[in-house]
Amino acid sequence: MNDTSRPVVCITGAGRGLGAALARRFARGGFDVVLAAQTAPEIDQLAEELTAEGVATLAVQTDVRVANECERLIDATVAEFSRIDVMINNAGVAAYGPAEDVTPAEIDRMIDTNLKGAIYGSLAAYRVMKQQRNGRIINISSIAGKRLLPNESVYCASKWGLQGFSGTLQMEATRWGVHVTTICPGGINTPFWRTMDRYPFPDHIDPERDFLSPEEVAERVWEAATTSVRHMVPEVVILPLIPEPSSAR
Repeated sequence: MNDTSRPVVCITGAGRGLGAALARRFARGGFDVVLAAQTAPEIDQLAEELTAEGVATLAVQTDVRVANECERLIDATVAEFSRIDVMINNAGVAAYGPAEDVTPAEIDRMIDTNLKGAIYGSLAAYRVMKQQRNGRIINISSIAGKRLLPNESVYCASKWGLQGFSGTLQMEATRWGVHVTTICPGGINTPFWRTMDRYPFPDHIDPERDFLSPEEVAERVWEAATTSVRHMVPEVVILPLIPEPSSAR
């Protein structure tokens, strides 16, 4: 059993990109950290890094598409740290292209991960936070959950659905001292884009040059998570300034 006086954050999709940046930011801020991802080696390596820095860390291999695995993740968190203060549902996938080209398998993967996975993670954490009478659930959505974007039909649908779920849960959870925030970033420069079969952006956009860094977004999430319990932060939108085609180099 670890020191129960330190706050605890649980992060899905924590092995790389924004998830890893979130883990490092919360560790630096004095949190104990629970890392969850479908791929164990990535979170195991990050756990070793944080542990070497003196941070109490737990890595739990988790497939967020399975409700029981999200429940198991939260049970493991409480067993190790006796509490959960912040739940960040960050796991996400995408497949881009014209709507008629998106395969049933890609549809299932996006809806199951981006929407159902965040719902399962939220509800598993909410079960504990409601008993604690405090906690924050932070769902990483996207600007695609607020805009209609060509070649992103199903991805948009998954994120619009997450917006609806998060907003409604916030209404229900506040009376129990639990706050829900949706984070809606624009493009983030992470390995996410390098895994895409179909690149969805115009040629003049370069993610490494033009997109938000994971650390920039992690800082905004940190601010939302650590604001006063007297304040509601239902949504945070953060967008990069994308250059016009004529000004891109």
